[in-house]
Amino acid sequence: MVTPEEFKKTYNPLYQYVAFSAIAAAFFFRIEAQGIILFLLLLVATLSKNRHRIFRGFLKFVLPLILIGYIINGLFFVGSPAVIIGHLTFKKEGLIFATRVGLRLTILVISIGYFFANVDNDTISEYLIGKGADRRFVYVYILSVAMVQLLRDKLRRIYITQSARGLDTTRNIFVRIKYLFPLLVPLSLTYLAESLDRGIALKAAGFMADKKRNEMASSISEIVINNRGRTIGIILFLITLAIAFAQMFV
Repeated sequence: MVTPEEFKKTYNPLYQYVAFSAIAAAFFFRIEAQGIILFLLLLVATLSKNRHRIFRGFLKFVLPLILIGYIINGLFFVGSPAVIIGHLTFKKEGLIFATRVGLRLTILVISIGYFFANVDNDTISEYLIGKGADRRFVYVYILSVAMVQLLRDKLRRIYITQSARGLDTTRNIFVRIKYLFPLLVPLSLTYLAESLDRGIALKAAGFMADKKRNEMASSISEIVINNRGRTIGIILFLITLAIAFAQMFV
C-alpha cells in the first residue's frame, strides 16, 4: 500500500502549482461544480503529510465565519421561510447564498493552505524555469509568494521573543494582534527592504538577463524608480502579509 508520504513524492511540484491554480479558479465556478471540486480537494488534502495543520486552520478560522454567514444570511435575507427555530426564522434563499459563499471560501482557503504547506519554494522555482516559464513570472513569484514563509517565520520569532519577555501571547488571536500591531510598520519596512535587496541580487546575478550582463545596471535602476513596480510590490506585500499572518496561527 502506498503511504501518503510516498504518494506525495510521486508527483511533480509543478503539478501541485497547476492544481492549486485550477482549484483556486473554482472560486468562480457554479455551486454544482464546487461540490465536486471540494470533494476532490479534501481527498488530496487528506493524503498530505501536513493535513493536520490544514484542517486545524480551517476549523479554527474558516468554519466560524461560515457559521456566522449562515446565521446572518439566513435571518436577514429576503425570501421564503425554510427553518424555524423558536422565534428565529431562517430564509431558504439566505441559506442557499451562505452555502455558495461557504463552499467558495472553503475551496479557496484549503487550496491555499495545501499549496503553502506542501510546496517547497526553491523546488517549484527551479521546476518553473526548467519547464520554460517566463523568468519575469518566476521573478515575481520569488519576490512575493516565496517570501511568505520567511515573513511567517519572522512573525513567529517575534511572538517567541515576546513570550520570553513575559507577555502572554497564547491566549487568543486578539491578544496576538494587540502585541503585533505596534510592530507592523517596522516589520513592513524590513520586508520591503529585504524583498528589494533580493530582487537586486537576482538581477545582479543575471537571473533576468537574456544575453548581455552589461545591461543589468539599467534594469536595476528601473526596479527602484519605476512607480508601477512599486505599486505592484506594495500590493503583493499586503497580500503576502495577510497570508503569512493567517498561516502563523495554523
